[in-house]
Amino acid sequence: MHASDITSKINQISTMPLFEGVPLNVLHWVNERCEVVRVFAGQTLLDPSHRNDAIYIIISGFAQVRNPGADGQALAYLMEGQCVGEMSVIDGGQPSARVVADTDCMLLVIESQTLWELIGMAPVVARNLMRTLSSRLRYDNEVILESLRMQRVFEHDARVDPLTGMHNRRWLCEMLDRQIQRCNMSGEELSILMLDVDHFKSYNDRHGHLAGDCALQSVAQALREGLRVSDTTARFGGEEFVAIFPGVGLKAARGIAEQLRQAVSDYPVRDYQGNPLPGVTASIGLAALEPGQDRDRLLDAADAALYRAKNAGRNRVSE
Repeated sequence: MHASDITSKINQISTMPLFEGVPLNVLHWVNERCEVVRVFAGQTLLDPSHRNDAIYIIISGFAQVRNPGADGQALAYLMEGQCVGEMSVIDGGQPSARVVADTDCMLLVIESQTLWELIGMAPVVARNLMRTLSSRLRYDNEVILESLRMQRVFEHDARVDPLTGMHNRRWLCEMLDRQIQRCNMSGEELSILMLDVDHFKSYNDRHGHLAGDCALQSVAQALREGLRVSDTTARFGGEEFVAIFPGVGLKAARGIAEQLRQAVSDYPVRDYQGNPLPGVTASIGLAALEPGQDRDRLLDAADAALYRAKNAGRNRVSE
């Protein structure tokens, strides 16, 4: 290699984060000991199934850190000056991810033994390596935190109805199972109601689906305002809602249901611009937990009572 080429290579090495503050004589030593290799786009640099004994510093080109799973999703992108393989060199383990050349790359290869000799000659390399690892750890923590945040969002969306902001059927079924188990152990009473908005299909046909959405939001708000803190309610599906009354028998539940029926009837419905829309009424079916009943049978009992309320003329409560 010509002297000018050596100087150019050493100058390039000196700009890499790993070699910040490294004396010139050590950089010459690195130039003599470390090989520069070319890899082509798509070529694998690191693989969790193969042992790794070197650090690879990207001189030119780009690489991808990929999920080692079947999907091979890109987790991060590496560019000029960044390195890979340091973790498996330090701990002697397998690479934790797959690294693939995203483009044709030129790499400076530092073998494991060479790295330890280099650190002995220039301890500043250890500091630079720690900075690299710290930066990577910080990034990994940010990814984990974002993943946890998204997990909470998904969990919320899986249990909350987006239109009304109420819990959904999945959440209600889980809650009702727990309440039934608790009441069976404690001997407490438990009642539920199933509410259906009267003639909701006709309302949608006459006023439009957006108006129907506004009507459902008004019903949900009327229920929220009319229930006790200990009561729970959810949108069961379509125009149906279910409320759970722990510690309440059928007689007391009927009084609550009548108040809620009247609240729905009186609650104003407005469109998204605030203009008034026709109000709605609701039919309600009540059921109380009986010995040996499970969630499905209790819901079936409330559903049967709801149909009795509808058949009796709607806008009423039935047991």
